[in-house]
Order: sequence, then structure tokens, then C-alpha cells
Amino acid sequence: MTIGGGQQMATIVGPDGRTHHVYTISGVRVEFPAKAYPSQIAMMDKVIRGLQRGQHCLLESPTGSGKTLALLCASLAWQRAEAENVRKFNETVEAAARASLKSVKQEMQSADETDLKMSSSVAKPVYVPKVESSPVGDMSAYYSDDNSDDDFKMPTKKRTKISKSPPEKPLVSIRPSSVGSSVPIKMEDMKTERVMLSSDGGSVESPVEQPFIQRKQKIPKIFFGTRTHKQITQVVKEFRRTVYCNTPMGVLASREHTCIHPEVSRSANKNEGCKTLNDRRLARQDTQQKGGCSYRWQGKEKLKTQSQIRNYGLDKGWDIEDLVSLGRRIRVCPYYASRDMSEQAQIVFSPYNYLIDPRVRQSMKIPINDNIIILDEAHNIEDSARESAGGSWSQEDFHLALNDCEKIGNRHPTMEKEIERLAKFSSYMMQWIGKHATNMKSVGFDKEVLIMTGTEFVANLSVDGYGPENLVELKAIIDYIFNEQLESDWNDKEGSQEPQLSAVTQSLLEGFLMIMDLMLNCNQIHRDDYRAVVVRTVERKQKKGPGSSFFGKANISQWTYALNLWCLNSAVVMQEIKQSTRSIIVTSGTLSPLASYQSELDIDFKLTLEANHVIPAKRVWIGTISQGPRNTLLNGTFKVTGTFEYQDELGRLVLSVCQTIPHGVLVFLPSYSLLEKLVARWRDTGTWQHLSNYKTIVCESRDSRDFEDTLKNFYSAIEDSENALSCSLDGSGDMSDECPSKKTGESPSGAVMLAVCRGKVSEGLDFTDNNARAVICVGIPFPNFKDTQVELKRQYNDKLSASTPLLNGSEWYEIQAFRALNQALGRCIRHKADWGAILLVDDRFAKTPRYVNQLSKWVRSSIRHFKDFEAMTNSLKEFADNFVAEDAAAALIASQQQSLASNQEESLLSTPLVVASSPYFAKPSTFIASPDVVCLSDDENNSILSVNDSLTSENSPLKAVARPVEMNQTPVRPMLTSKIPPATVAVQSKEMKTTPVKHSVFVNKKPFATLLGNPNKLSLSQRKLAAENGSHYFQAMNPTTSAKPEFDS
Repeated sequence: MTIGGGQQMATIVGPDGRTHHVYTISGVRVEFPAKAYPSQIAMMDKVIRGLQRGQHCLLESPTGSGKTLALLCASLAWQRAEAENVRKFNETVEAAARASLKSVKQEMQSADETDLKMSSSVAKPVYVPKVESSPVGDMSAYYSDDNSDDDFKMPTKKRTKISKSPPEKPLVSIRPSSVGSSVPIKMEDMKTERVMLSSDGGSVESPVEQPFIQRKQKIPKIFFGTRTHKQITQVVKEFRRTVYCNTPMGVLASREHTCIHPEVSRSANKNEGCKTLNDRRLARQDTQQKGGCSYRWQGKEKLKTQSQIRNYGLDKGWDIEDLVSLGRRIRVCPYYASRDMSEQAQIVFSPYNYLIDPRVRQSMKIPINDNIIILDEAHNIEDSARESAGGSWSQEDFHLALNDCEKIGNRHPTMEKEIERLAKFSSYMMQWIGKHATNMKSVGFDKEVLIMTGTEFVANLSVDGYGPENLVELKAIIDYIFNEQLESDWNDKEGSQEPQLSAVTQSLLEGFLMIMDLMLNCNQIHRDDYRAVVVRTVERKQKKGPGSSFFGKANISQWTYALNLWCLNSAVVMQEIKQSTRSIIVTSGTLSPLASYQSELDIDFKLTLEANHVIPAKRVWIGTISQGPRNTLLNGTFKVTGTFEYQDELGRLVLSVCQTIPHGVLVFLPSYSLLEKLVARWRDTGTWQHLSNYKTIVCESRDSRDFEDTLKNFYSAIEDSENALSCSLDGSGDMSDECPSKKTGESPSGAVMLAVCRGKVSEGLDFTDNNARAVICVGIPFPNFKDTQVELKRQYNDKLSASTPLLNGSEWYEIQAFRALNQALGRCIRHKADWGAILLVDDRFAKTPRYVNQLSKWVRSSIRHFKDFEAMTNSLKEFADNFVAEDAAAALIASQQQSLASNQEESLLSTPLVVASSPYFAKPSTFIASPDVVCLSDDENNSILSVNDSLTSENSPLKAVARPVEMNQTPVRPMLTSKIPPATVAVQSKEMKTTPVKHSVFVNKKPFATLLGNPNKLSLSQRKLAAENGSHYFQAMNPTTSAKPEFDS
């Protein structure tokens, strides 16, 4: 069937017994675990075309539209097709190379025979063809059992096999074509270098023209980045749903999420603790000194390859929690195991800062050349790119580095001069920061700054003898010292204790010099994309000993000094990525306006998409409100939000919504400052107490360590409200006398969470169904106007907007606010069957059309403006009541069905309601059924038919789910379906060569359905039905159109 745009669709039964939809998109076969939404098809089409052409994609698809699944299926389907392409190409290259070498050898043998006398007196030439190759793109390469440890192996030189025959003529260049694409793959032509060697090892000039040999190709690796480690778990869950879940995969994560060492895992800084513990010398002497990490060194050979992790049962998609659990069980370090396995993987999942930040990319040895980078939930990619191109170093940091260098310099004879230079540089930077902490501008009562352009900063360093050339030398020294220490670790005798620079010092100096390299490379074109900012702040510490504090500790304040190098141009780090990778695919639900990404990242996104939402408009209520219950104007500017009048009116509004909406309500505020003010005010006025009568109140904390506990409290309250609603139904729709809520007179309510835009709650968390039936967004979350970094970015854009595509400072500032707002709005609508309300609390939406136009496409298309609070409340109540009633009716039917099945359970053990014991089951099996429901699933409790699947052909309204139950097994309760009169179901074998087996199904002693088929092959809706003696397939037939089979009426 043609879908549109040339895509074709078909359905197949996958190896898991479920229906998979097959689409042919731009010549690539894509298998999808469900019928794809139009937005998913559009996204897959863009992804595949981008990968075929080596182009970059910028794709926006609303929350809940299944964009992650579309990204995975499209990219992995293309990779699978490309792997076959590469395999054929490499076979052709190998065959051509063999033929050429054979021809050359024959010619040389002939020449040798002719010049036999000359060859006895003159050194024979030996030709060394130097041909670069990369692994053949066949799957077996990714299951290698190679136990090499690339992290710590010393560099070795590969031996070159010497050919005694010179090539004769160039080979024909053969290029593989990407599937469905007329654009050839870009490849560097690699000519064979031939060296003529004399018998004494010298070289002589080769008289033969050097040939052209095409190098092999490799399969592009996919790096799939998302914003947080938690989101990786969600992505891997989607990965498991696909037919591509057997693809060799890896997950890169920090030590914070992977360390299992009993001491280090409990430390405040796991990174430094791990680096110190894994000192190679300690590791070698582990048994004598009890040093090193046994999980890393003693268990490293247990879990390094794809085949090893498959042997442990993780063969169809695993996340970092699975790896940590396995690591604990077999005593292997998950952090290093994940790095080892990612080298062999075809798809690697990681936080996207691992792919963007050049320091992390270098540390993790992530190869991006000619590979694919997918950045999901990348609405913050501009900020991440700027942050990764900058850094902050305190005066104390350089002081500690100086001490470290001085401590080991005199005791390290082989590198004394190099370490002395690092010590001088550390001392210089420490003094430089202190020297420039004068004539500073106050930006708060406890903060002062001094701002320089990048040019001014570089000039300052150059005057003191640390110009660009000197910094390059220092970076080379750092690299040299690190490599020398690494070699020393492996080659020194066991008793040697040569001192080494600490991991902290190496990280500090290497990080600073790498940022300077970004600033100064490419002829210093990025120099003025930076601002050097010296910051002086007050740091408060507790001093031990006698003091004014009751507990014997006194708070002391002291000035601290730091140097910040702030990058104002995201393109600084994206430049290398866009030039190195095959394709960059950037996606999110909130990317609009797309043009700003192109200008900020300086990437030419040839393929863009703004997809529509999959949610029916009737299932979402979207409105703005300009005034509260007492007609107070609701204007979310900083000046107004500080007034008690505004805070009290907002409290009354939130209370009203919580009285109207069941279960979960999310309230997003522009800042933590306003959140804290509201909490204090509402506690004083009693609003907090009134609100807590209807909802459990939880607040997002500034401290990220409290985040998990906050979520648990919220979800627990929602679960309690769902259980209370469930127990309130007694089968007639009335609340049961046993329900706790009825005894106390209180209705089950749920929870309200007070959170902050740009906080963790607003970024990528899935508040599906009852977890968020309403989202209230208060004000517009503009960044802090007085923040120094925001101010500098605005000025930078204003300066360059006239001569470049960059937005001006005001436009950039507004976009930052609405991206954060749109991200928060998407928390409540998570799938097609979800429902929820969105309320924007600010009068500026009704007065400023420009603000409405910056909302996501799916929001602005359904928005309504309310000036009157009562009108808004009535509309919201009507919407909520309709869906609450729908949910209650569904819950009531489910409760009745459950009760019916429970009452029938005992009698069904001896006398099944429906018996089907025909030859296509090894043992008698039971179909549990009612006039409305047929249950059928496989032995592992996997539904063969879902509640939305039709058991009969398209003109029958019967809905069914199913489960085979043995005669002596407790039957499983039927799943919910709508009340539909009994229908006749005919099941006909695909192969009617023999007389079909006829078996009637009865419900309440009345004919219900007839199953027709032979003992060998039956099929029902193309779904797999498992029996102990094999698998059987059933095909549903329409009784009115089938001639041969007989049917019971």
C-alpha cells in the first residue's frame, strides 16, 4: 500500500510473534514495531535521505509523537542496508587487488628470468605496497574476542608484509553507492606507496609507476546522544522494541553512574577517587600492597567484548543499570567494560555532552570521523556547545597545581625541566588572576567582575611570554609527560616509585590549554568569540573551634578569585564535528524557530522538519488567563511577582485548578527565587494548608541530590490516588463502604509539584497519564537579564547580527525563554491516548501575538484566551469532567470484568467456559471467554491480540485478546473490551489441501465461533500462537465471504 511520498507499507510477523510494519522509504526497508504515525514516517524519510547524502538534519516533532523510535528504526535500517553495500564493495576491492597483484607478480617473474645475470650482481628490489584499510563491514567484526586493552596498551608498530613484486598499473576506482541515493559516498583516494629496498636495507628509486588501489570502507557507527543518563534508559527501552535490538551496542556513562567499588562509589568525587586508585603501579602490586581496583584489573578480561556480554544474557539491548548489576555479580568494573564494548559497537548511547565536549571526547576516545551523530532532546544544544568550549579555574586550582609540580620536580630527573616549566606557568596564572582582581565592576553585594575580550586576554599573556606559540609548547609538554608516565608505568621495575603528576593537575592544565587551543586555532578566528572574566566572590565556610556559634563553629567569609573563559559562539566546538562526521541529526520537541539553530551552530541543515502532533485536539485543553479569582491582573514580570497581591492571587488560582483536576498537577515557575517566595507566603497566609487538603505538595529543590526523593514522593501520592479511586468502585459505580476515602469523607486527590522551568522536572521527564493531568505555567521564563554571561551574549549577538545570520540580542533572549516554556508544556501529553490541560498564567499572551507565535505549533493551534476567571474555570471543569467520567466508566467495566472472571475461576478449573482440545495443541487448552471477550496469548503471557485488534475481518466489530490456558491451570482474567454482541469467527487454514479440522466454540451453551484448520498450520490475524509442541498460525476469515468452510450460526 502506498503511504505517500513513494513510501510503501506491508506487515509481517516478526520473530517475537508480533506484527511489524514494513516501510520502504527512499529505497531502504524499515521495520517498525507498530503502525507509524505520519509524523514518524516524515521523520524517517528525512533521516534516511540525510544519511544517504551525508547531509545534516534538524527535526522537530512534538512530545509523545514517537520521535525516538523513528530515529532508531530509520538510522539502524539505513546502517543495515549500508553494511550490505560495504560488504559487496570490499569484496570487489579485495578481488581487484588480488587480480592486480597476481598480474604484477607474473610480470616480475618474467622480468627476473630475462635479467637473471643482472639480478645476481645487483641488489634485488623489494616493493612494499602501503595500503590503508579499515575493517570489512561484516557483522562478525563486531563480535571479536580480542582481549587487547586499548586504554593502556603502549603504541606498537604494525609489521608491513613485504611484496617482492611491484604493481604494474592502477586499478579502477570502484565506489559503493548508498542505498537509494544517487550521490556517491565521499572517500579519499589512497595511492599505494612503493619503496624499493636493496638487500642491505637501503632504498633505491622505483622505476615502475605506482598504482592506484582503492581502500576498503567501514560501516558508519551511530552515536546516539541524549541529554541525561536517565533519558538513555528510556532510549534503550525503545531500542528493545525494534527488530534491530540485536545490533552490537554500547553505553557510555560517567563513573558517578557506574562505579561499584565499595569505597570509591561512596566518595564525593568518584572521578578522582577512581583515577587515584587505578594508578598502574598500585595495580601491578595489588596483591602485595592491596592497592588498585580489583574490579578494573583482576576482572577486566571477563567483560570486554560483545560476545562476552551476550554470553551473560544481555543480547537484546541493555542499559547502564543492567551493566552495573552484571558488574556487581561478576566483579567487573562497568565503567571500563562499557568503554571496551563501545569500541566494537555499531550504535553507542551516551549523554550528548560526551559527543560535543572536545575534552570528554578525547578522554573517552570517541571516534567521530565519518560516523553519525544523533542528538535527541537537543533543544539545549546551543548552551551545551558554548559551555563545552569554555571553562573556569580558580586561583586555588593553580596554587595546588604549583605545589604538585614543585613536590615532584626535583625527584623526577628524566622530566625535571618539563615539570619546572609547568610549575612556572601555574605560578604565573595564579599571580595573573590576583593581579587583575582590581578595578572590578560590582554585579551584586558579594560579586565583582573584570571583563576582557579574547584579543585583550591573549595580548596580556603574550606580553608576559605566554603567547600562542608558548601555549602550544606547554600543551605538547603535558602530552609528553602523560605519555612518559604511561610508558614508565608499564616498563619500570616493580620496585620503582618514580613520582608522578596527580590526575587533578593533569586535568587542570590539559583542560585550560585545550580551551586556549580552541580559541587560537584556525588563525585565531575564534579569539573574539571569547570573553575572559575574572570573578571575585564571597565564599562562606565554617571554622572549627570556639566562636559565636552555639555548636562551637563560626561562619567565616573570604574572597575567592577565578578566571572564566566564556565562549559566546556555539559554532566553535561544532565546527570540528560538522567537518568530521558523515551526518549530524538534531531533534527535539521544541526547536522552533529552526533558523536560530542554523545561525547559532553555523551548520547548514539541508533537511528540516516541523511535524504535527499525533494527539487529537479534543484530548487537550489549552488556555491563557489574564486575571485571577479576585480579578487581580496576572502579569509575570519580575516587579509584579514580588508583590503579596500577585502571590496571593496565584495561590488562589492554583488551589482552584487542584480542586478541579484529579491526580497530578505540575506548576512551573520562572525561577527558584519565585518558588521560594511563594512557598513562604502561602505558608503564612494558610493557602499552603488549603492546598494540602486536596493535593500532596512536593517542591523541586535546588539541590539535585534531593531530586530522586522528590519524584518518589510525587509518584507515590499519584499511585495512592489511583488506588483510592479503584477501591471506591463497588461494581455499581458507587463508592464502596470499605474505601478509606469514604470513611474519612475525603476524596482521593493526588499531588501537585511546584517546579522550575529549565529544572530537572521540566527537562525530558515522562509524566504520562495520571501523573500530569494539568500543567500550569506561570509567567515567561526569561533568563536573568542582569546575569553577566547573558548580558555578554546579548551584546555579542547585537554586534554580529548586522553582518552575519545571527539573531540580534533581544531575539536571542526571547527564544531562550520560549524554548524553556515549550519544554515544560510538553510534560503532560505523552501519547496518543493521553489527555490533559495546559494553562498559561500571564496577561502578556493575550496582549502580545508575538509571544503566542513562539509557542510550539501544536500548542498555538488550539490555544484560547480567557480574561474572565470564572469562564476559564467552567471550561476547564467541563473538559476534565468528561474525561474523568470516561476513565471512571472504563475502570468500572474493568472492575466488573475482573469480578466476573474471579467468580468463574473455581468452576472453570473443572468445567471450562470454552474448551478447544483439537490436535493443534499438545495438551487440552482453554479459551477463556465471555460474550464480549476472547482471551488468547502465548505461554509467556505475551498478548497475541491486543484490545484494539479485530479477531475477525474488517466488517466485524468484535474486539479480542487471548490466552491459552491448560485444563488444570487457573485462568487469567479477560482484558477489557467494549460490550459487543457475540459474533461468529471463522478461522481457515492457508493450506486447505486436506479436510480441515472443525471445532466449535460455545459461550453459555450458544455457538460462538468455529475454528477451521489442519493440525499443521493455522493462523489467527497473522499472530503467533505458541503450544508446547510447536508454533501454530491462525488466519481470521470473514464467514460471509468464505465459501468452502462450514460455520455455526
